[in-house]
Amino acid sequence: MNAASSLLRFFLDTGIRRRRIPLIASFKLTYRCNLACRGCPFHSRADRKHAHMDFFTARRCLDALRYLGCRIVIFEGGEPLLWKDDEYSFRDLVQLARRSFLCVGATTNGTLPLDAPTDVLWVSIDGLKATHDDLRSGSYDRVISNIRSSRHPKLFVHYTLNSRNFREFPAAVDALCSLERVRGITVQLFYPYGQGEENLRLSQEERREALATAAKLKRLGYPILNSSWSLRAMIHNRWRCRDWLLANVEPDGTIFTGCYVKNRGAIRCPECGFTPIAEASSALGLRPGSLIAGWKLFLS
Repeated sequence: MNAASSLLRFFLDTGIRRRRIPLIASFKLTYRCNLACRGCPFHSRADRKHAHMDFFTARRCLDALRYLGCRIVIFEGGEPLLWKDDEYSFRDLVQLARRSFLCVGATTNGTLPLDAPTDVLWVSIDGLKATHDDLRSGSYDRVISNIRSSRHPKLFVHYTLNSRNFREFPAAVDALCSLERVRGITVQLFYPYGQGEENLRLSQEERREALATAAKLKRLGYPILNSSWSLRAMIHNRWRCRDWLLANVEPDGTIFTGCYVKNRGAIRCPECGFTPIAEASSALGLRPGSLIAGWKLFLS
């Protein structure tokens, strides 16, 4: 089944038949990471039992996601590019997933070679050099070097807006636009998991300013891939949340649907910064901007 037919069937099943089918899977392969980023709650869980998934559990989870009806799988961590299990590498896992899903992506800290055979690859950058280095373990120069040397055909930057970096977002976007390999930029808002990173939380006024800035840059023609509607809607989180569009996979093989924060931290809906679900929810409501954003990210 081609992409258009698969998505048409998805919209018929969820929109007309009212079936709750997850569209996207957040697939956490491992909590292990080679950085200790200030805003991340997951690297500190690397010593837990079952903090690193084995290949056969990963294969079982992929089969389960296909059975649920997922179309898109995004591998995360920790650092997913570190993943291996005996003779199996991350490349093997990606190739396995691509047999069953419309789009397979990964989100990486960018410190390893950016040559994964994913359909989409996001690299996390959170500010200009000094800020990024403080937030992300001094990794800026390595990340920029790896972006420049990458030949990945669909490489995006993901920027998490927080109280430390939101005012330098325009300058950071200018710097990122000078990198030939970067196809676009997606943004989300920092969410506090209650593990000592509360100082990165955006106040309501800062949230408004950060999102208004992102929307303005988009209007000016910068490659901000979030839709204008979702950026505006996130200011007060006045959008219909269809969190069942998301499936979550933990390194121990647990699968659950719903809010990304469920089982990972305290859910505080007014502080939600998870723009992918806002975008997917509005796409299901047939908002043109969100449909276009999804197509550009996953299927173009």
